[in-house]
Amino acid sequence: MHKSLAPFALAATIAVSASAAELPRWQTTLSVDHPLTGKIWRPDQNAFVTPAEMVKDLTKSHYVFLGEKHDNPDHHQLQAWVLEEFVSQGNQPAIVWEMITEDKQDKIDAYLAQKPKDAAGLGAAVAWDTSGWPSWSEYQPIADVALAHRLPIVAGNPSRATVRAIGRNGLTVLPSARLARLGLDTPLPESTKDTMLTIVAEAHCGLMPREALSPMVAVQRARDAILADNLIRSRKGDSAVVLIAGGGHARLDIGVPSVLAKLDPKARMASLALIEVDDAETDPARYAEKFSANALPFDFVWFTPRANDRDYCAELRKRFEGHGKKKQ
Repeated sequence: MHKSLAPFALAATIAVSASAAELPRWQTTLSVDHPLTGKIWRPDQNAFVTPAEMVKDLTKSHYVFLGEKHDNPDHHQLQAWVLEEFVSQGNQPAIVWEMITEDKQDKIDAYLAQKPKDAAGLGAAVAWDTSGWPSWSEYQPIADVALAHRLPIVAGNPSRATVRAIGRNGLTVLPSARLARLGLDTPLPESTKDTMLTIVAEAHCGLMPREALSPMVAVQRARDAILADNLIRSRKGDSAVVLIAGGGHARLDIGVPSVLAKLDPKARMASLALIEVDDAETDPARYAEKFSANALPFDFVWFTPRANDRDYCAELRKRFEGHGKKKQ
């Protein structure tokens, strides 16, 4: 069998048999034979669980966070699979997308009013190709499920203009009522701010001084809060809402769930992170180090092959060097 079509590792395949729907085959090829590939880890129990057990827990929640690595197509396939499982169990969750900004909601609504079952054209309707995200074709499986079952599609992220304004002038550029409602008018606890600064610094490969990163922390904080706001407004009655977002937004400690815990404290929440395996690490608990945390900050972690072996720090370093040369 060709590796790009290889199913889950044997141990995972045995565990999968309890699930209702067949899992998608891997699209990526790196480390499909890793001992963790295809397995689901539950950090609070220090144990592996089956997809069926995980889905049973997820479907008990009002808010579900499906954290991804944006450029891994397997992550989007698995997100679509989870959504299909929700529907098969009688749920009709709204889908909030980090990748689509709030100012595009009217574009979504207008398109779906004309073509309610054509997921292929939705990307063009929201100008996806100019958004900077990976190809729409990688995300389309999620939209395919949503449209097939008439699940609401909600634009979740602040607009680019809002993000730029926050980066330049801080959170006070947001309307005062929204600022207060989302708790953005109060400073972050120092420990949380320090953690977020560390994460942003690591994301920029140590190429920027920490004192220059506070605007980026403000932007991240605003994104988490606005995503939470759009999750809340998308929830109807006792129905569920699912967030499609990067793994950082799905963190229970400092991501969207931490905001929702304050805004909607009685709601039940569950977070799943899709994480690429590392050839040098076979202990699932040790992956917490990649999140600058003592323990994995998610309810479930689903390990997948890697999409690529790009050296993102080398690429960023080259961009920084090129920017410096232009200034000379």
